[in-house]
Amino acid sequence: MPQPGRAPSRVLVSPDVAPRAPHLWCVLRAAGPDAPGGDVDLVAFSTAHLDDGAVVGEDVLPRLDVGWANQVGAVRWTAATGVVGQVFVAPQHRRLRVAAKLLMAAAGVRVAFGWASLRSDGRLTDLGDSWLTAAPDWWRHRVPERTAHLPPMDRPPEVTPGG
Repeated sequence: MPQPGRAPSRVLVSPDVAPRAPHLWCVLRAAGPDAPGGDVDLVAFSTAHLDDGAVVGEDVLPRLDVGWANQVGAVRWTAATGVVGQVFVAPQHRRLRVAAKLLMAAAGVRVAFGWASLRSDGRLTDLGDSWLTAAPDWWRHRVPERTAHLPPMDRPPEVTPGG
């Protein structure tokens, strides 16, 4: 039974929401020192270490021998306002509805804590805009038309000297 103000140990997302999404478990943590206060990250992994939908703290990663480089996706939002600042899905996991599953898991986490509903302020990357265009109507109403263009979150490819 969920307890208000306490992180859920598991958030299950219906396969109907994200039918092609892989098994995901998540780490919930306060965003890094460069993020505004009150920002939280939900970082998804797709290994067999934990059950689908499990939500754990970042202290669990070293015990599982899983590193941040193994992440499949992540969402960052401000708990007080619900504004989603970033959504990232690793290139090899795109077009599998990972973002949809991750955002629904984030919605479950925010309900458990009593935080504001997730929403957008209209700042989108090109990939985010494409994702939103393909999103179902029941989700699309949460995101206003694009008001600002954000650069992609992907790291530029590494350049090999002489290559």
